[in-house]
Amino acid sequence: MREVKDFIKDKKIDLKRLEKFGFKLKENSYYYDIFLLNNQFKMTVKISLDNSIFTEIIDTETNETYVLHLLEMKRSGYSEKVYKAYNKVLEKIQKECFEDERFKTNYTKEVVDYIKNKYGDELEFLWEKSPKTAVVRRKTSKKWYALILTLSKRKLNLDSDETAEIINLHNNPEEIKKLIDNKRYFPAYHMNKKHWCTICLDGTVELKEIYELIDISYELAK
Repeated sequence: MREVKDFIKDKKIDLKRLEKFGFKLKENSYYYDIFLLNNQFKMTVKISLDNSIFTEIIDTETNETYVLHLLEMKRSGYSEKVYKAYNKVLEKIQKECFEDERFKTNYTKEVVDYIKNKYGDELEFLWEKSPKTAVVRRKTSKKWYALILTLSKRKLNLDSDETAEIINLHNNPEEIKKLIDNKRYFPAYHMNKKHWCTICLDGTVELKEIYELIDISYELAK
């Protein structure tokens, strides 16, 4: 079996989801089998508890390991079909069996869960060069109502080299003026400071208060 690199970088296994998906526990690893392209190939996925993942594809006619789908420079029309089927399975496993771990603090995780549970919206990571920057947009308007990212506290003019996970939220200009105190609420990082503010997701502002501000931001994204 071949290890799949970077597939679950910044991801955490949800064991209950693995079992629900169809993985079976054998000798401290989880295994999942599926047939591809009208049963021409059998794909096996192995996930170890240390967060490593391995795959193997067997040609059911010859019972030999198939590897052409892994050779990016040499993939032909047929091996490209195998690769697409193989990749589709991996993407589904990633989506349904793993939690995103790019953000580490419990506060951030609580905020993300609130957004998912109340509005059904997922984090979108739009920039390859900024893998720890996510936007959340309202489905009906496609407008952003939250931006979550990791940055140095110095970028908020705080005297610290520590990093912080922050959220930017939309509000009306009058409320923004009232909120900004440069201790709990900050001028929006990298966004319009008249209409947005920044909050550190470290406990300086209570979750209940943040949730209320998320709701306001969501309504303004109509």
